[in-house]
Amino acid sequence: MKRWIYILLALVSALSCVGQKDDPIPEPRLTADLTALNATAGETATFTVYSGAEDVTEYATIRNLTDDTVLEGNVFAPAGEGEWTFVAEYEGLLSEELTVTAFVVAEEGKDFFRRSLVLDFTGTWCNNCPQMEAAVEEAMSARPGRIVPVSVHCFPMDPMYLPKSDGLRKQFGIGNSLPAAVVDLDPESMISTTSSELLLSHVDRLLETRGVSAGIRIESTLEGDDLSVTVEAKAVREDEYTLSIILLEDSIVAKQKTKEAEIPNYVHNNVLRQWEDGDPVTLKEEETATLSLTATVSGKYRIVAVVSRGGLVDNVVTCAAGASADYQFEEEND
Repeated sequence: MKRWIYILLALVSALSCVGQKDDPIPEPRLTADLTALNATAGETATFTVYSGAEDVTEYATIRNLTDDTVLEGNVFAPAGEGEWTFVAEYEGLLSEELTVTAFVVAEEGKDFFRRSLVLDFTGTWCNNCPQMEAAVEEAMSARPGRIVPVSVHCFPMDPMYLPKSDGLRKQFGIGNSLPAAVVDLDPESMISTTSSELLLSHVDRLLETRGVSAGIRIESTLEGDDLSVTVEAKAVREDEYTLSIILLEDSIVAKQKTKEAEIPNYVHNNVLRQWEDGDPVTLKEEETATLSLTATVSGKYRIVAVVSRGGLVDNVVTCAAGASADYQFEEEND
């Protein structure tokens, strides 16, 4: 009798497995905290590999396709200027390719290195917003080191929404329809067309018309979750200046709607987490102003320091939380 019971149980177990398959492994995703590196300042790119929402960096292989080598660990330090393409392999599957660009600036000179700030107004609920994100990334690749992006998540249904987002959106007359982007806080630069060429036209226009820009530097310390930041700006002409400190977070995994489908484990970078403006101050040439901030942070944070003049961005610099960025200069002076 027992023998027949064992046979029956074996048959039931076998039948229950018929047609069942293991869930397919998601295609890995390769991300980096920075894709435009200042080689002069020793900036590096830290890669993260995801399988779905799971961080599998420890078990993945990251290959440098440019020189056909395997990266030791997950940090890339460029030896000089250039462009490198990377891909991640996990469980026999390959990620999409990711390009990292390194640029060089002079250690000294008359003109400070000039950058533009790009506000990307976005939302996890917005089908077309990933297209604007792609346009910003294309513009950054076309102007290595010249563009610092900030993703401004709008409306309370977005888990990364901040009240500051509403103020910025209304400041530039942006309604309920997204995406939109603004360059250097210039209302005339606001675009809703997801075109890297149009975005670059505003970047180039504003870089050209502002001429020489104020210099800006960051000093920061990170002890546990306690971040302390001080930024300093040096004027190149007498005028009224405003300093701002922006905190961004990278590698946030959250849903994102697209034209095709809703992606539950989309990786969001450059996410606005805090924005603090200092009081306007009048500076003469070579005079400096400072602004400080303390915050409790958890995650992959970066600091963006902005100096504005006449309501428009005069210059901007960024670095990882806990790191520093000194004054940087153009390779050649006009």
